[in-house]
Amino acid sequence: MQKNIKKTLLIWVGVCIFSIHLPSTAAPYTPVDGNEVIANWQVLDTQKEVINLTTVREFIEQGQYPGESDYRYSRAKIWLQTQIKQNKNLSTELFYLYARVLQHQHQFDSALKYLDDALALNPADTNSWLLKANIHMVQGDADLAKRACLAMLGKTNLIVLSACALDVASQDGQLDDSYLELSRLHTSQDLSNSLEQRWIVQMLADMALRNNDPAAANAHLKYFNLNNAPVSILTLWADTQFALQQYEEVLLRLTPIVNAHPIKDDALLLRLAIAEKENSKRPYWQSVFAQRVVLRELRNDNLHAAELARYYLDVNIQPEKALHWARVNWQVAQQHGDRKLLDQATELWQKDNRKTL
Repeated sequence: MQKNIKKTLLIWVGVCIFSIHLPSTAAPYTPVDGNEVIANWQVLDTQKEVINLTTVREFIEQGQYPGESDYRYSRAKIWLQTQIKQNKNLSTELFYLYARVLQHQHQFDSALKYLDDALALNPADTNSWLLKANIHMVQGDADLAKRACLAMLGKTNLIVLSACALDVASQDGQLDDSYLELSRLHTSQDLSNSLEQRWIVQMLADMALRNNDPAAANAHLKYFNLNNAPVSILTLWADTQFALQQYEEVLLRLTPIVNAHPIKDDALLLRLAIAEKENSKRPYWQSVFAQRVVLRELRNDNLHAAELARYYLDVNIQPEKALHWARVNWQVAQQHGDRKLLDQATELWQKDNRKTL
């Protein structure tokens, strides 16, 4: 196994959204009182912080966890931008980490550019090829994603190469076969690297859920400790529980995790709001997320388009707004979940308009 694989292996599952403006009749909310408080964040002290490539790497890894994303990624981005602008200590890892920050912020084309810079310095960098494959996959370009996977031939082990290719195939009309083959690979190979193990188990759970087998997805997710899991795992777990109609379980498990952090992630707040509504509980989390929606719409914050679309589908049902945000999301994010979201919003909007005819 190559050194760079041992160092870090990405977990790339979840919905990605890009900042896009579309014409719509779904108007953003504007407070009538300029003193109205619509969201609160903790101010973090960074005066004594010393940053280098090692701390930036740690920031990005920590940014995957609840309550850490905005602060960690923003600090990493500032330092990386400065290094690149000053042409200081440029390396494959520096370009790769900057691409990862850009990918997180849905600046996909720019991320691909810096991945090309990383690979120009080291064509064998597996992490850069994996990120490149993921971005192409999110953009709906299966052919380029496959090429990125195959470019690792001879540069990494069979497990990583195969998992990359099977993930792409699962999004390209071959879900059943991809899941079966990845399951076989997972059980037949010795995955001594825990990061590889996490990556593939998460991929299996995601495939199983997309294949309408939430029981299998839930079995895969038992591998993870939810109290120390990235947001991507927590959202996948919550969606699996929804498919199993275990709404109370989502409230019980996610509430202490979310409350443990002063900064609340949109994706987790949304799942709590959905679980609360389906479980007929008092609307605490629904109210909390409604305030976040106000902020997102006021800013026309298209980075959270998928969460907004789902909010208007599953919590505060408004067909027109659901379709608007689902369309915004689809402009760049074109994976299975994005298509499903758009189809659901379209169907809801059509039903609502038939009622008015």
